[in-house]
Amino acid sequence: MNEEELHQAIAAHRAGEFSAAERHYRAFLKLQPGHGGAHHNLGLIIAQRGAPDEALAHFALACQAEPSRAQNWFSYAKAMLASGHGAEALPLLERARALGQSGAAFEAVLHKAKTEGASEEPATDLALSRQVVADDPENAENHLQLGNALVRAGQIGDAIAAFRCAIALNPGHAEAHFRLGSLLSENGEIAEGFAHYMRRAWLVLGKSVVPPAAELPHKVKHDGEQRDYLSRLDPAAAAAAAQNILWLADGERVSGPAIMPGHAGEALLERWRNSCPQVVVIDNFLRPAALGKLRRYCAGSIIWRRVYNAGYIGATPEDGLACPLMAQIAEEILETFAGIIGHHRFRYIGAFKYDSTLSTGTNIHADNSAVNVNLYIAPDEANLDPDSGGLDIWDVVVTSEAQMRQLNADDTTARAFLKSVGAKLTRIPHRTNRAVIFKSDLIHKTSDCHFAEGYLNKRINISLLFGDRA
Repeated sequence: MNEEELHQAIAAHRAGEFSAAERHYRAFLKLQPGHGGAHHNLGLIIAQRGAPDEALAHFALACQAEPSRAQNWFSYAKAMLASGHGAEALPLLERARALGQSGAAFEAVLHKAKTEGASEEPATDLALSRQVVADDPENAENHLQLGNALVRAGQIGDAIAAFRCAIALNPGHAEAHFRLGSLLSENGEIAEGFAHYMRRAWLVLGKSVVPPAAELPHKVKHDGEQRDYLSRLDPAAAAAAAQNILWLADGERVSGPAIMPGHAGEALLERWRNSCPQVVVIDNFLRPAALGKLRRYCAGSIIWRRVYNAGYIGATPEDGLACPLMAQIAEEILETFAGIIGHHRFRYIGAFKYDSTLSTGTNIHADNSAVNVNLYIAPDEANLDPDSGGLDIWDVVVTSEAQMRQLNADDTTARAFLKSVGAKLTRIPHRTNRAVIFKSDLIHKTSDCHFAEGYLNKRINISLLFGDRA
């Protein structure tokens, strides 16, 4: 009976019979009050009939039930924005983007939230949050919201303290761990920040995760190949894969440096200063022990939960990418390449895995940071086109956030722009253990790639971002 009610709701929703759909969703939620999809869809209907304030509660419950689903946070943000709370919509949009939400519609909503949020009064927002905490100081959620208000007010130290209070009151508060992990890692405490990211991963993904009703073919193929791989290594890992729950291979730090000594020096800085586009390529980037452990971690960890239409999948810190080895690599990049990174701090890390036959790679884009470090870890023998498979980068930078949104949202527009300015392309081929360091606002994309079939042959790149775009 429960499922029949949900099926009727979805059928009515698709047919545009919104009153009937709302009735069926409400009936279903009486029977299954924690169903994230039903709350999300009911919220959509309520918002569409002009009651975004009422829809907020349903979107909040959808995010609580399915925190790794980007669409939940995006819909929540749109309802928050429609309710006149641009500043409160911004962290929700940041969450959606971290989970893989993108595209022209997303960028338009983000721009509107930033515009409207800037006109709200941060002091009033912060004062209200402080009063709520004073009225109920034992409520972890109140400290979380105070932390968010402090971030919007630019008071990062106090925000960190507020998130720590939320966790002290409720050690199982996944969102507080996520927010604290983000702030700490972006403000010089990478190892501690990554530990909170990982705690968030265990809280959200360390128990049974209901898979989506349908996945794109490249994700289905990857997960099947990973299950086969894990079944040959460890029955417990195979059981975790069958349940779609978090499983981590050994990702501890390596003894000694992770980065091969001797890369940095005056010659490298000269290449960086004089290159156009501003990019340097470093081969044999990691020591063999670090490269081997990184490969095994990416192969044996059930962390690949971001799915992109262009045939690739991704892993994020909050889903389990933030292992101690990744923190070690980020810390050593800051120290080793201080002449290039400069005063910039670590910002974020992501990993991307491409299907051998189904991937078309990333679109043309620029990144909203100062310096990118891209690291390739697939074996050379997997690359069937040694002249490609790495990075295409043009000698043109984006000059404003508005231009970045426009070019990132539409590949055709980006190509027309590059042609109009006579941009010159540099193609950097894929090589195992090759790092490419470049200015983030240079327009770039994944090169066409042709890799051999087989789970361990998939193209993987680790992208570390440092600083904010000037």
